[in-house]
Amino acid sequence: MTPLAIALIISSAAIHAMRELLTKKAADKQVFIWWYKSFSLLFFLPPFIYFIHKGGIPTSTGILIGAISGFIHFIYWLFLSKSYEYGGDLSRVYPIMRSSPALVLLISILFLKEDVSVLGVIGILTVTVGVYLVNLKKISLNELITPIKAVFTEKPTRFAFLTLLGVVAYSTADKIGVSHVHPLIFLWIFTLFSLLFFTPYILKTKKIATITSEWKNNKRSIMINGLFSVVSYYLILVALTFTNLSYVDGLRQISVVFAVLFGGYILKEKHKFIRLISAVIIFIGALLISMAS
Repeated sequence: MTPLAIALIISSAAIHAMRELLTKKAADKQVFIWWYKSFSLLFFLPPFIYFIHKGGIPTSTGILIGAISGFIHFIYWLFLSKSYEYGGDLSRVYPIMRSSPALVLLISILFLKEDVSVLGVIGILTVTVGVYLVNLKKISLNELITPIKAVFTEKPTRFAFLTLLGVVAYSTADKIGVSHVHPLIFLWIFTLFSLLFFTPYILKTKKIATITSEWKNNKRSIMINGLFSVVSYYLILVALTFTNLSYVDGLRQISVVFAVLFGGYILKEKHKFIRLISAVIIFIGALLISMAS
């Protein structure tokens, strides 16, 4: 990977983990996400208009892929918010959500026909192992199957796993999308479509008092996350224009390291030692991915 791609992805990962920390602290996670996504759409409207004026209206194919990606992101936000609302630790459910490298690797090779080096495969699999181990409560053979059981018995883990499937789906759609549309234009298009799906859901399921209260109590975090949301993913979309999807998705899991640190030291979550060991394994895998060609 090029130094530019590495810098873009690691910067995005740090911003993304901080965004999840602020989301975890929100009172109503779904309303909070809706607010900051709406703000991000307005914030990046001027650059969107500039690039439209400069490059013209996207093709129908690009808009269609943006609509598909928008719907996937809408579903992803629902699952994401549910995993936190049911009491999932940031340092536990977030790694599950980001444990997509192995699945993305398979999709990249089979459907996108990407060439992946042996070092890249080793790095991606190492990240996957680290993400799996972060779900353990103690180090033992019996505990190794606990994360699998948790998918069926614990709601936070179940929704985190569903969020993971959303990550795999939108990562694939977005890789295809940026081959048709400028990254910033594509980002704005899929955000617009995702809000077209999300807004009716929020208005139907939430009280006006809940919506206004979330803004009143967390408007600073909402505005920060609105900026974080667009900047972090724009960096990923740029990297996708010249880097393999499997490498980008693998290296961006270094955000798990930041999330584990935030969860353990800021939110004072349990099982800090095991999650730190897992974070180190993820970092090693990410380092191997960054060295792949």
